[in-house]
Amino acid sequence: MQLAELKRFAPAAKHTMLSGLMQAWPYAEEAGIMTPSRICHFLAQCFVESKGFTDAEEDLSYSARRLTQVWPKRFPTIESALPFERNPEALANKVYGGRMGNTAPGDGWRFRGRAIKQITGKDNYRACGRGLGLDLVKDPDALFDPVIGARAAIWYWTQAGCNRFADRNDIRGLTKAINGGFNGLADRRAAFRKAVEIWGNGEVAEIGGKGAASSNTGKAAILGGGLSLAGLGSQAYEVAQLVDSGQSISEAFGIPLITLMLFVAVLGLLGYIFRDRLFMSKWEGL
Repeated sequence: MQLAELKRFAPAAKHTMLSGLMQAWPYAEEAGIMTPSRICHFLAQCFVESKGFTDAEEDLSYSARRLTQVWPKRFPTIESALPFERNPEALANKVYGGRMGNTAPGDGWRFRGRAIKQITGKDNYRACGRGLGLDLVKDPDALFDPVIGARAAIWYWTQAGCNRFADRNDIRGLTKAINGGFNGLADRRAAFRKAVEIWGNGEVAEIGGKGAASSNTGKAAILGGGLSLAGLGSQAYEVAQLVDSGQSISEAFGIPLITLMLFVAVLGLLGYIFRDRLFMSKWEGL
């Protein structure tokens, strides 16, 4: 890992944040973030979480309309969001209060997202502090230190088991492990593609947007769908054994078995494609 490579990856980044990441990198290596795939995925996720390594604090200044999009259950209407528009502290206490260990008044704001991973919630601050040997509950602003913030990101990556997602090139599973949902998934794909150009070493399959189906990840997903159809075939066989008269499924339905199998396979494939397209439309605008 070279500082020049990080600057190429994040040209607008703050030097202090990149320097902190460089100083903390031995901890990343201890955590097994050493293969091209793991390095690319780790840096891509941190890039998005920190706005290109420019901000170590969660941006909670939203318009009312945006609030209804980010937290639709909490703000079902524009009117319900207006009191929290451009009001970060009130918003943090609203959306984070009463969960993630935030029990005292003001905990939502006190334990808002910090560092290049955006550690959020008192429970995470406490656990992260134990991992780093610090009292982050007493001093949450310690995460603004670039080295500590980078170590916190590495800690979170490790305890969330993110290496396994990176090894599978599973950016969706990884994003959910990091974000708790799929916010910014398209941006994470774009950052990952850029990371692959720098650290991929020709060993990492680039995850494309609309062309994802032609990538290794897309092919794996389609194969996964095929395997699930094989599982349906197994279930169909079990059903056949339950037919007391000993008739086969094809006889029970009055159609050739091969026709039934093809029908089930086509339905399963169409269902998989439809579900996948809905996901991409919602989270990636594709």
